[in-house]
Amino acid sequence: MKITVLMENHAPDALVCEHGLSLHMEYRGRNVLLDAGASGRFAENAAALGVDLSAVELAVLSHGHWDHADGLGAFFEANARARLYARPAILEPEWLDAGGEREFIGVNPALLERYAARLDLDDGPREILPGLHLVPDAVAHEQSLVAETARGLVVMNSCCHAGAGYIVRDLLERFPGQKVHAVLGGFHLMGLRSPDSLGVAPGIVKNLGRWLCGEMGVEQIYTGHCTGGPAFALLKEELGDKVHHLQTGDTISFED
Repeated sequence: MKITVLMENHAPDALVCEHGLSLHMEYRGRNVLLDAGASGRFAENAAALGVDLSAVELAVLSHGHWDHADGLGAFFEANARARLYARPAILEPEWLDAGGEREFIGVNPALLERYAARLDLDDGPREILPGLHLVPDAVAHEQSLVAETARGLVVMNSCCHAGAGYIVRDLLERFPGQKVHAVLGGFHLMGLRSPDSLGVAPGIVKNLGRWLCGEMGVEQIYTGHCTGGPAFALLKEELGDKVHHLQTGDTISFED
């Protein structure tokens, strides 16, 4: 299993970045896309990285926010066949209330209307390919993409709005006898408006690290996007080599 980061908040000079996330996965001979970033620029990175978007067999939307969904138009233009697997609540508008301002943060309604025939909406859980599962969490529009591998489950939840610890705990209950080898995605720990500020108390971040890798036995964490720099530094201090930063262009391999 090989994961290529097509978009993340950070990138080397040869690639572009934005506040968003997109992952391409090769799993047991099948091609899957998870999210499409905030614009179509993830497709530029895909071309530069040798990822053929037209070969993607199915796409997954982790949750109904613009920074993961608004690049889907570019994906659908590049790929004529893949359906998009998402939860029905992505059709509902999402708003952010902060500082007296109300900001739309959901999926572009025009995009959903234009590509309605490509949507496969279900609240799951469901197995979309042999060994590859979609599992909903407590946030109505959010789901994890979970891959069975030789080392255990690899969990991809792009923002973990329901809480990374609660998501992993639920998955351990849903997959008895399995362990979680790795978690990939954002942990939603940055400040509301700045990736350079911490959105929670430092102790909460360190407790999360101990819960994930200590109590629940997660072996590797690959995180970025909405985790933010300060929270990543705290996780790194707590967990050392078990924590890795996601960046545009990275490739991560796991034994199927």
